[in-house]
Amino acid sequence: MKGDAVELPLVVLDRRTEERVVSVDGAWDQPGLNLSHWPGNATPKELRHDLSTGAALNFGRLAAEARARLAAGCRAIANNHFDTDGACAVFAVRHPELALPREKGLLEAAAAGDFYQVPSEKAFVLDAVITNLADPARSPWEERFRGLDARGRHEVALCGIVERLPAMLDGDLADLADLWKPELEALRAGREDLAAAARDEVVHLDLCVWESRPLARFRPGRHALFGGTRCDRALAIGRGRAGATYRFVLSTLSWFDLESREPQPRPDLRALAERLNEAEGCAPGGEVAWRTQAVEGPSPELWHGTADVEDFAEHSDALRESRLEPATVRRAVADALRACWAFPES
Repeated sequence: MKGDAVELPLVVLDRRTEERVVSVDGAWDQPGLNLSHWPGNATPKELRHDLSTGAALNFGRLAAEARARLAAGCRAIANNHFDTDGACAVFAVRHPELALPREKGLLEAAAAGDFYQVPSEKAFVLDAVITNLADPARSPWEERFRGLDARGRHEVALCGIVERLPAMLDGDLADLADLWKPELEALRAGREDLAAAARDEVVHLDLCVWESRPLARFRPGRHALFGGTRCDRALAIGRGRAGATYRFVLSTLSWFDLESREPQPRPDLRALAERLNEAEGCAPGGEVAWRTQAVEGPSPELWHGTADVEDFAEHSDALRESRLEPATVRRAVADALRACWAFPES
């Protein structure tokens, strides 16, 4: 340690090692100090936060002697994957003197990245910039990535972002508009779609339902959905010509290890898909059917359509109209949520 900065190199690990490091975001049983909100993390109790960036800022608030004691023997600041919360957290550990005055912007960008929230358009834009700077197909750093594997590209991107974060947080990011303008336009369109839809927040089920008007444009992305509610579950119903599209998404709030709320157990999405396929009268493995991702994932979804949906997709191109009435699907979703509900102990 030297002054307010942690004088350690930044690395991206793709596996557990025996070296002691400050492991930031993620939880992979790495020796040393862990600052994370991932399930299974070993963050010291006094530093815990809903976001890894928050835990890193709490670490940065400590006196230099306390930071040195917690990070004793650590040889690097390490991350094992690339995302906005991880990049902001690494920056906060490496440069607390620069991070603490920018705490609000860092936490908002991290929430946009990990929780799909939209604390502000600037936070959403910054998340898009950080994400796309690591994408060889869009990044202006393409030349730096040449010849590197995924781990190497992420390490180069991480170091570059940590160096530029103060300027990105303080500036308007106009010079990087290619990395955020399409995303921001899609977000605004999705929010317009939701504003024109009927909204029903079922608080006791931690569920928000939007239902469009017949034949209205309706393509809200994850950030539009979870930027418009504090609920953990969102059901988007788009009423079309011959039926309706359905997208039921669980947010990461019920996956990460949070300090601010106790998540409810997740519903059995596989059983829900089976029930809906039976009602629809279609084969589960058909070209168009009710499908689901594994409920154990950070943010799984259930939908009616084709199979080509990536994990964490902002928008879904797989949705196809179902013959089931919105009331039928809403009832099935509510039943699945009630079946797993855990009532607080009195």
